[in-house]
Amino acid sequence: MMQFSTSLLEEERGSTLPLIAILFLLIGFVLGISLTTVLYDDGSLEITQINDPESGVTGIININGTAGETYEELYKLVFDSVVSIRTEGEIDGDQFRSGGSGFLYDAEGHIITNQHVVESADSVEVYFSNGVAMDAEITGTDVYSDIAVLKVDEVPCDENCQPYPLPMANSSRINPAQMVMAIGTPFGLEGSVTHGIVSATGRTMPTTNGFSIPNVIQTDAPLNPGNSGGPLIDLSGEVIGVNRARSGDNLGFAIPSNKARMVADAIIEKGEYEHSWIGIQMLPVSPKAADFMDLNDEAARGVMVVAVVEDGPAEDAGLKSAEEVRINDKIIFINGDIIVGVDGVEVFNSDQIIAHISEKQPGDKIELEYYRNGEKLTTQLELGVRP
Repeated sequence: MMQFSTSLLEEERGSTLPLIAILFLLIGFVLGISLTTVLYDDGSLEITQINDPESGVTGIININGTAGETYEELYKLVFDSVVSIRTEGEIDGDQFRSGGSGFLYDAEGHIITNQHVVESADSVEVYFSNGVAMDAEITGTDVYSDIAVLKVDEVPCDENCQPYPLPMANSSRINPAQMVMAIGTPFGLEGSVTHGIVSATGRTMPTTNGFSIPNVIQTDAPLNPGNSGGPLIDLSGEVIGVNRARSGDNLGFAIPSNKARMVADAIIEKGEYEHSWIGIQMLPVSPKAADFMDLNDEAARGVMVVAVVEDGPAEDAGLKSAEEVRINDKIIFINGDIIVGVDGVEVFNSDQIIAHISEKQPGDKIELEYYRNGEKLTTQLELGVRP
């Protein structure tokens, strides 16, 4: 039977627990799980943290719909779970020191951060909010999603630091204009907090390896070097994304929590994450190509298969690549298969296809609707493993 603990966000509180707090403690006693009630100086109960090792349920029971009425309350709630990361390594004979942010993912000491934060690192140190520094091992990394998982031997808990695994939100339910908060180590300044809103969802972020990260969250919460790998948090105290990049003023991006969770779980379980793959290069149908091919409106809005990778899933499914022609000194692609639907959902651009595939696993089958020579066809395609 686990013992119960009570965490105070203020130094002073009333001498009597609210009735609802007692009720939750009794529930925990009956179920044999650990519940941590969070109280404010007026004695009110805002949220309760649950930790049940047997069922694997770890996170926050949200009582009032938000973790607190102010950013200050939210910050106090999640601050201890965010860590600063410092790395050392060597590239082409040159020594380097770098750093970033991360957050506690589970009770076993796994920490999520960005892959680029620990890239080429020979040693990794993790600093908790109480100043405790620990060596961390790199459990695994995934360059295609820019997610990495670290592991520390133990999570330092004392009266000054009470880190718990941050719960992951369902990022598919995130909406523009939703208020968010980012915590990290910009420019090496540990425990820095910024806030803003979700500016947009469903962005696609290109990477240097030729693939793209789909469903990226855009935010105007200020993100600077060192914020990478830290959490983007909604007002319920859940992680909606892993902060990755800053492209300019009021323009930051975060890897969605659904993708981060899928990648992290696979890395923890088997050391890597296998991305699904179609095996094509694709582009939107250009107006010149639509006129040249005399396409109908649906086909003209579709996505043309520019190239089919040899021995890939698309070739096995019988898809046909385009021809390259020059019209008025401009190169255009014509006569390739034009994808207009995936699993019954109409698509207008390659980002939609990439996003849909990213939610699938290698071996899953999808149905493609496409036009060839003016005729609408369908085919079943079994997704492969991205090479």
